Amino acid sequence: TINNKGDNFFHSVIVKTQLFENFDFNTDLPDNNLIGAIGKSDSRFGELKVVLDRFLYSVRKPYIKKYAEKYITTLKSKKLYPAYVKTNPVDQFKEERLDDLVSDLYYFAPSIFNNLSNLQKKTLLRMFDLIMNSGETDDLFKIVGEVVDLTKEERSELVEILDKASLSNILAMQKLVIDRLQAISDLKQLLFNEKRYVNEIDHVQKFIEQHYWIFGEQYHLVTAEEPSFEEALRRFRYITNGEIYDKKEIKISSPDSRKQMDIFAVQQLCSGKIKKVIVVELKRPSVKLGINELLQIKTYYNTISQESRFNADNIEWEFYLVGNTYDRNIEQEIENNQNHGEKALVFKVKKCKIYVKNWSEIFTELELNFNYLNEKLQLDQSKLMQKSDKTSTEIILDQISNSATMPPEIQVPDEAV
Repeated sequence: TINNKGDNFFHSVIVKTQLFENFDFNTDLPDNNLIGAIGKSDSRFGELKVVLDRFLYSVRKPYIKKYAEKYITTLKSKKLYPAYVKTNPVDQFKEERLDDLVSDLYYFAPSIFNNLSNLQKKTLLRMFDLIMNSGETDDLFKIVGEVVDLTKEERSELVEILDKASLSNILAMQKLVIDRLQAISDLKQLLFNEKRYVNEIDHVQKFIEQHYWIFGEQYHLVTAEEPSFEEALRRFRYITNGEIYDKKEIKISSPDSRKQMDIFAVQQLCSGKIKKVIVVELKRPSVKLGINELLQIKTYYNTISQESRFNADNIEWEFYLVGNTYDRNIEQEIENNQNHGEKALVFKVKKCKIYVKNWSEIFTELELNFNYLNEKLQLDQSKLMQKSDKTSTEIILDQISNSATMPPEIQVPDEAV
């Protein structure tokens, strides 16, 4: 039966036994036939087939597992997989779940993937992804069952595989949501607990470096805290154009070129093109945002807008000044820009915008985004929001084991062009 799997597992089995000394493969003779010959209906022959099938499956399994890995690599190299974003945690576990499903299905029924064009494979993989994320694995079972002729045992095995894939997907999503909610809870502890010692560099800055998803998905962290505008430009040119420059080669004439941005990140589309760049200036809880802080973020805007190597017609720039509270001067700036129809906007020119936000606004937006998933997963947020007796430094260290943390900042290879 394993000959017809279509998995390139080529094999031959040679059996030497007295059973075949008087065996007729052309006729189905009963065990107690009068002429004493043995045929395929003999119970011993049936038992032998069962033993051999089990043996072949055991030998085939590691081979198919290894071959499935190569097959998945080939699918990805031909860009047939859905366009997952590597830095997006949600996309990461979606890709891992699809890897598991394709590997299991290839082992179980590789003929599903046979004789398909690249377009058909791409469509099939996208369909698997959509069905898994919707949780409707019954639909996938029906589709596979119609494509491949399955025995009762194979159908049972397929149900088990799909249940496992669905459960794995749910658990991965649940862990990500829980860890993100835990991260939000921890950040609230840092920002709103007046009795806690918190500073910008060691606490707020370090936290956001690991959770810059708070400002949007699909971002790559280019620089954080220490690098100057010149180093930011060096890394920016590397990620946008693949250009590798030595640190001494990048010079910016602006008197503010040595200033340091807290967060500088780029957002990539699935095609790899840069869609948006964000610059974030973070302030410790005790600082009330005012004109001086706004001038600081505007200095960043001026430095970047005057450097042609930072600019492209298809890239949007957003600058954020973030703190717990802001004064009347900031309120007036926001009121003066209400005609643009965007909350928290204080400045807009061409493809550049500057926003001033307080953390309460950001938390409200995040919690609204998570509301649907919270209801589906029935998470008890009260357990996450309990007051913590941990120090600010301990909260930062805890983020190392949080699955919601993002990749570290981009590094340019040492070799210069």
